[in-house]
Amino acid sequence: MGEVRLQTPRVLVIREGYDDLEIQTANPDLILWDRTRYKHKWPPVSDAPMIWATFIAWAAARRTGAIPPEYLYETWEAEALEIRILNADEDDESGSPTQPGPAPG
Repeated sequence: MGEVRLQTPRVLVIREGYDDLEIQTANPDLILWDRTRYKHKWPPVSDAPMIWATFIAWAAARRTGAIPPEYLYETWEAEALEIRILNADEDDESGSPTQPGPAPG
């Protein structure tokens, strides 16, 4: 079986007063975004990409235990100095991060 390439972003989180955190987001984090965005009437990802990136990074950090489950999103958002999508360079023109590159050789 070859390398698994996820369509969910890996992110680097830089927060005030904390060590940098590199974390892999997953489908549950994206589903939580969809549900929360709908409930709060937040704008779509295309209109608010930093809210989306900050939220899914927070969701992934809670899901994996990198932060405690009671850690509020509002606190995370206030402390986040930067959320960087690490695997964005893998995107092709269609926006899918899963397209393979040219074969070596």
